Amino acid sequence: SIHSKTTQEQIENFHRFVTDQLVQGRSNATLDELFDEWRLANPTPEERAANVAAIQEAIDGMNRGEKGRDAGDIVRELREKLKHPWAD
Repeated sequence: SIHSKTTQEQIENFHRFVTDQLVQGRSNATLDELFDEWRLANPTPEERAANVAAIQEAIDGMNRGEKGRDAGDIVRELREKLKHPWAD
């Protein structure tokens, strides 16, 4: 079936990714870390479509003159909200 072929291709792709990471000296990385990195680099068609839509929405906003928020303000808000020692 198409689904099992796609799953098999994903497993093979992930195996190649992990093997490459180990060859590059990432032997201390956990399987979860490697899987998260692989998923970011290999989004599902649905995730890819959502990312494209979000990027297009941001571009449309910029074209309408929307400037977004200042990164410094966002960082300050996060520091206040998190109140971690490393956030000072």
